Amino acid sequence: MKFSANDLFKERAAAYYTEVRKYTRYMFNDHLAFVLVFALGALLYYYSGWIETIDGTFPAPIIMAAVLGAVLAWSPVYTYIKQPDTVYLLPLESELQLYFQKAVWTSFVAQSYSLVALLAFAMPMYAKVEGTGYGSFFVFLGAVLAAKLWNLFCRLHALNVPAVNARIVDIAVRFLMSFAFLLAVFLLEYVLAGVAMLFMLFWFFYMRRLGDRSLKWELLAEIEEKRMAAFYRLANMFTDVPHLRGTAKRRAWLDGLLPGPDKGTYVYLLFRTFVRMNEYIGLFVRLTIIAALIIGLSGLLPVQLIVALLFLYLTGFQLLPISSKHSYIIWTQLYPEEEKGKQKAVQLLLMRLLLIQSVVFGAFALSAGWVEAVIVLSASITFTLFFVWVYAPARMKKINRF
Repeated sequence: MKFSANDLFKERAAAYYTEVRKYTRYMFNDHLAFVLVFALGALLYYYSGWIETIDGTFPAPIIMAAVLGAVLAWSPVYTYIKQPDTVYLLPLESELQLYFQKAVWTSFVAQSYSLVALLAFAMPMYAKVEGTGYGSFFVFLGAVLAAKLWNLFCRLHALNVPAVNARIVDIAVRFLMSFAFLLAVFLLEYVLAGVAMLFMLFWFFYMRRLGDRSLKWELLAEIEEKRMAAFYRLANMFTDVPHLRGTAKRRAWLDGLLPGPDKGTYVYLLFRTFVRMNEYIGLFVRLTIIAALIIGLSGLLPVQLIVALLFLYLTGFQLLPISSKHSYIIWTQLYPEEEKGKQKAVQLLLMRLLLIQSVVFGAFALSAGWVEAVIVLSASITFTLFFVWVYAPARMKKINRF
């Protein structure tokens, strides 16, 4: 049977999106959807209020060009290449041009939604600063999407360049050119935008010539493996991903803070699982730092309360799958404790972690005053008690059912 690059790509893309849909139905459940809608509503409310405080001196076009330029320079190409392809597809390399073209266009469609949302989010700021309406939105959108396509094709050619430094330089150059092009468009300087397009065209042909060599199969497979691993780590925050292998680190310096075996078998196991698994302790540290910085910098009680409760929920919700972390190991079936023992261990772990977060959030809320700090601390502790003793047991039953 004759090889078809088109059929191969369709098969790979279909398998990928089937895998993604399998986990996203657990990730975007009713609870998370409610939290996201609530958070988005609060963000838009305060964003609209902030827009009223800026004037014509605010550098909105520069900020928009810089943020969108950074997003455009990222532009990964979804090739769906796997490790066995480095052997089995190698003889067919000359027939895969259509395959990689489809990879670029599929990546373009998949990543364009975030660009549309980001530009739509920034337009009220731009309209307020420049004193214009929203009539230029579609012109801006066309420029952003054209720059996105250029970035994807340049990125594809850069993946064939042997030198790592050359790929880093490519990202830096694409960011600068995307920034210059979009800034000229946002300032309505279309002559300068045309000049920037000439430089972009030159860079595209230069990268195409530089990347005109044999495919770097190992690099393509490695990039896809890392991309899927990142997705599985995200999905594992919401549901159990059996084939995900997390990285562990001893962290002996924390042993003194952990309960001993006399506190219970599952308490001993799960506390050390949290401390030693990067996916769990890293999640906790990242969310705590992000929320603390937002609370400390905002200085507004409503924002502090919303952020504190939202991040407490996100932390607790995404740590709940730790209850099923060792379910696929036969030795846990021999433990002298039933499911109730595991549930109590998870609740104890969550209680300590969320109380630590509550104290941190309360301390950073001092930026608004003592009264605000006490309110944030009290609300956080109240929410922690509700989450651990009311919400967590019902949620764990649902998680362990799968």
